[in-house]
Amino acid sequence: MKRLGLALSAGGPRGIAHLGVLQALVEAGIPIRAIAGTSVGSYVGGLFAAGVSLTEIGRLWEETGFRQTARFLLPTFPWRGWSSGEELRRTLVGIVGERMVEDLPVPFAAVATDLRSGLPVAIRTGKLADAIRASLSVPGLFVPVERDGRTLIDGGLAHPLPVDMVRDLGAEVVVAVDVLVSPSEKHLSRVTVFAVLFQMATIFQKRIAQLEAAVLRPDVVIRPDFEEAPPTYVSAGIGAEVGYRAAQAALPQIRALCA
Repeated sequence: MKRLGLALSAGGPRGIAHLGVLQALVEAGIPIRAIAGTSVGSYVGGLFAAGVSLTEIGRLWEETGFRQTARFLLPTFPWRGWSSGEELRRTLVGIVGERMVEDLPVPFAAVATDLRSGLPVAIRTGKLADAIRASLSVPGLFVPVERDGRTLIDGGLAHPLPVDMVRDLGAEVVVAVDVLVSPSEKHLSRVTVFAVLFQMATIFQKRIAQLEAAVLRPDVVIRPDFEEAPPTYVSAGIGAEVGYRAAQAALPQIRALCA
């Protein structure tokens, strides 16, 4: 069987759909041989690569409600970001301990962005908690991570759909999971400065992901349909189920490619 790899996109709370995709593949008995994840994709993918059960990942997601999210965003001074990210890092260490990326059962890369060069960075060594923390460093919300002479921020800025990076990990068949918000889904009832900035980021990220899919040509692209009830940071809703259904629909194609 050919080596299957997953490229898990950024996408904020919609990242819970990655869990459903993983569940469908595991139930189908299709081994996952490599994962590259950006932002929330690095969180779900990194935990799975470390051997954390899907049930446990789902439980942790459900427990990260409003109160825990607010703790992640406690302000820091001097102001290089709203939060130092230390609470987030401690939470990650509590889940994965001191595990090293290079020692994980499933080859894994967390994708961040080098703030100085603007280039994507695949983190394939070092502590897993630090790698995920760097990939999740949303500009303005979390203080950037200093690593190997680079200043790292959220990978979604430069590489929201890391198809090439999962190929670098040895994947022969690449399934890209795109959970990014489509700009057309956002209803701008009030055109405030924050609404405009958020929509700008949405357009930017989605357009990059579309271009990456066109240029890097993953073997399969899964785009879960969230129209029924888009998940939020305080309510996962049916997000995992949406990802599960989308992956099940793609299973015949995936099986044929991996044979």
